[in-house]
Amino acid sequence: MAETERTKITHKIGYCWRLIATGTAFTVFGLGGVLVPLVALPALALLPGGHDQRQRRARYLVHLAALVFIHFMRLLGILRWHFEGLGKLKREGLLVLANHPTLLDVVFLIALMPNANCIVKGKLVKNPAMRGVVSLSGYIVNDVGESLLGDASASLQQGSSLIVFPEGTRTAPNGHVEMQRGAARIALRARVAPTLVVIRCDPPTLSKQHKWYHIPYRKFVIGIDVRHDLRIDPYLELNPAQGARHLTRDLQKYYTGELDSHGTRTT
Repeated sequence: MAETERTKITHKIGYCWRLIATGTAFTVFGLGGVLVPLVALPALALLPGGHDQRQRRARYLVHLAALVFIHFMRLLGILRWHFEGLGKLKREGLLVLANHPTLLDVVFLIALMPNANCIVKGKLVKNPAMRGVVSLSGYIVNDVGESLLGDASASLQQGSSLIVFPEGTRTAPNGHVEMQRGAARIALRARVAPTLVVIRCDPPTLSKQHKWYHIPYRKFVIGIDVRHDLRIDPYLELNPAQGARHLTRDLQKYYTGELDSHGTRTT
């Protein structure tokens, strides 16, 4: 058999395995989202402490589950990863802002942060695989209007870190970064310097235009680079509306420049 033919067969076998493994991973994720809260709720209720302590323990449990899950995916041969600056995520009370190229971004960030809160879409409360996790961990639902800012600020003041994707959704299919003002408003309301995180996925997968079964031609690599804390003093000197607008504009310039300079936009 010619070397080229053997290579094609090897690639096809690898593709089929990763397709099966990806389906398995998503099935495990869904089952875990249902079973973990069912098992954890009675145990957390029996432990001493108030509501805030129970939520903190629940988030740590979700952190451990996410950590196991990403290692499970790597063991299956679906992906690899490359991390930089992870030590910065161990601090408490962080406002972590990140771009959002894939469906797995929040899973990875929760896996890397022991006490992470996050803002989730309201429809997840109705999703059987996520409803229990959202309720148990006290995640902030993004359809609660102006109270979202107060809830986010209170969570940060209590020492929890907060993960926010300023785009509000996964990056558009053409790779264009379009920031919403919500993240800037939270940063200025809480008076917290956001920690900037750049996430890359190569080759692109699980983006807005990819279904779970759109398997790339090889293992994909998730790159997470934790950058600096962005000073917000200049924005606080403006009125709230102007400060949020200018901060959002600068965040968009920053992430657009980062993704363009490394040629990692999703196309």
